[in-house]
Amino acid sequence: MGMIWPNGAKTAFALCFDLDGDTIWRNKTKGLPNGESYLKGPSVGLYGPKRGAWRILGLLKEAGLKATWFIPAKMVEEHPDLARTVLEEGHELGHHGYDHTSDYGATCQEQLAYIQRCQDIFLKYTGVTPVGFRPTGFLLPETEQWLYTQGGGLYSSAGMGDEVCEFLTVGGVKTSAVNIPCRDELDDYIQTVFSSYPQVLPGLPRIAPYREVLSNFIRELEGAVRYSNSLPTAFHPQISGSPGRALMLESLMRYVLEHRDTIWCAPCRDIAKAYRAAKEADGCEG
Repeated sequence: MGMIWPNGAKTAFALCFDLDGDTIWRNKTKGLPNGESYLKGPSVGLYGPKRGAWRILGLLKEAGLKATWFIPAKMVEEHPDLARTVLEEGHELGHHGYDHTSDYGATCQEQLAYIQRCQDIFLKYTGVTPVGFRPTGFLLPETEQWLYTQGGGLYSSAGMGDEVCEFLTVGGVKTSAVNIPCRDELDDYIQTVFSSYPQVLPGLPRIAPYREVLSNFIRELEGAVRYSNSLPTAFHPQISGSPGRALMLESLMRYVLEHRDTIWCAPCRDIAKAYRAAKEADGCEG
């Protein structure tokens, strides 16, 4: 799409990890018979912060790659050492709601208060507040307009309606924030999760052979180099951090490193800044 990234790369790739922990499972078991005593889902979720995330941090360090970690604020409260380690190792922390519920509030004021609550938790436990957002629920246009203007939001990585990095438009008005669309093709839930109770995802997807999944991921990168200008993932430590899938992730990182001439791998924050700088140099500010 005409965008040239650092080192002359043709596409920007962001390794993004949604550290949901057991928040999704807690939400899914609400209202189920004996849901409060259900153990399988929460234990699967807690595998993320207890084991998977640490393994992924090790792989990132070995590869010399930096990532973006979208973390529900509740996980920051419950696992502050992990959140601080993510930051200390040079990765980015991003907003991902409080406890992965979709309800941010019914009014702009309620939604902004919800977001500020999350930001305050990040500041309390890590000393920083996120500049990037992957909301877990619907935001009103008024909320987005404030968030990505006066609110200082640098980028959004949530929408799936496009495949290129560009300035975010809210209510027909272009902002100076950057939209980095996150499509399902690089979501590890879609192809590698199976759970019968509660269903995740609804419809009971099968666990696909890892070789095929890795091939799919690589083909998306090949397509991004040819057709797109950015490609973030939606990987989850409780999934991608398991032993077999970690090997798959390691292979994906190796592929990225072997194609540095066409793929620039960086946190979403750096991608947004690079896009802004390039457009400002071209006189195309948001």
